[in-house]
Amino acid sequence: MSEENNLSVRETPHFGRVENPLFGYTHLLPSPFTPPSGRLQIGLTSGVGVTNSLSLETNLLSDFYKIFNARMRYALLDFPGFALGLSIGFQYVNLNSIAPTNPSLGLIGWMPGGVMGVEIAPHVALFTGGHFFYANMDVTQLNISNSGFVQGTEIESDLSWAYHPQKKGVGNVMSLGATYNTTFRFYGVGFSHHWKGFQLGAHFYPNAAHMRFLPIFSGGAVVEL
Repeated sequence: MSEENNLSVRETPHFGRVENPLFGYTHLLPSPFTPPSGRLQIGLTSGVGVTNSLSLETNLLSDFYKIFNARMRYALLDFPGFALGLSIGFQYVNLNSIAPTNPSLGLIGWMPGGVMGVEIAPHVALFTGGHFFYANMDVTQLNISNSGFVQGTEIESDLSWAYHPQKKGVGNVMSLGATYNTTFRFYGVGFSHHWKGFQLGAHFYPNAAHMRFLPIFSGGAVVEL
């Protein structure tokens, strides 16, 4: 790889020094990277680095809609052309909070998963990932009204392009993403744009019954604890 195309061993706005900072720019999937120890990132998804490889986070918008959630992520592998991260998530929601026609049942779910990033061309990365959903009840046997914010077993693929790379960083990045929720059988598509340390976009679930539109906002602030 020529020096012109080499993005390796550089600083990212949120993740510190990594082999290929392009892997820090996904659409809806979590990045394979985690923030350094003591770094608090504030946005719709907010989290803190517990160690340089381990972080804790929650989606505040889901919490606002009483879909309480948390996720622990671990950055496992970091190479110039490949990165891998693992995660375990937790979710609790009373189904009646989604729609008044739903029964008043507490749905508890655990979600082990991961994300893999591969550089498929200079300044272009493909991400694949998702998570399984292990719940305290079989929701597929219930006639419930679903929500785009309620996670089930989900698979996703993102594509990110650093269309304006810079010598000291990735520059601006455009990201596309597509998801499929196999538990509730709805799909989603979306687009987001990354500026330095800031992401803005949306993901849309056209066949979800409620909360079809998920705004994406991250990088609002970074605080060193």
